[in-house]
Amino acid sequence: MKKYYMLLILSLFSEHLDAVAYCSLRDPVTQIKQLYPDKTNQLSIVKMVDDNIRAQVQVALPRNDLHFSELGQHTLYIVKEGNKSLGYVHVRSEQSEWGLVEIAWAIDKDLRISNFVFQRCRSPKKKVAQQQRFRDIFIGKNYQELKELLNSDGVTAKEEVLEQAKPAPELANVMLRCALKTLLLTEVLWGEELKKY
Repeated sequence: MKKYYMLLILSLFSEHLDAVAYCSLRDPVTQIKQLYPDKTNQLSIVKMVDDNIRAQVQVALPRNDLHFSELGQHTLYIVKEGNKSLGYVHVRSEQSEWGLVEIAWAIDKDLRISNFVFQRCRSPKKKVAQQQRFRDIFIGKNYQELKELLNSDGVTAKEEVLEQAKPAPELANVMLRCALKTLLLTEVLWGEELKKY
């Protein structure tokens, strides 16, 4: 019986380790420089996503739950040019039909999406997401503005958004859910601390 419990604990621990890897920058210096070319340095703040945070996401974004494997430590990068804060970077992953899509989101000081780069994306339509028309769906928008793009099902984007995202509506749906969770978690986890920067 002790062996059974030990195996259970080890399997839960290993899932937790995977969660940390999927929500972290692989090469912070290079990737942040890509999002913020004027940056000179960055700080990182690590916070824990626990069941309480997960419950807050469930209330704010019904049908867009955080997976249990997403519980654990998450890092927000504060990007600086000298002493001046330029904005933030947070990586989130979202499940898609092509596997996990990992996106490094640049967020301005007003908590609006200012840029994004894919860290991992196997969608055959990835190049479409690099086009300005597609990027405009997300760039410059805050949490509430992005939430208004959600269809009544709470999972897919409204028809006009999917039209703008052609020929990659499935990728737009995945990215919209990911962007919403990113901005929500940034506010919930780090909102108070960000007032210092």
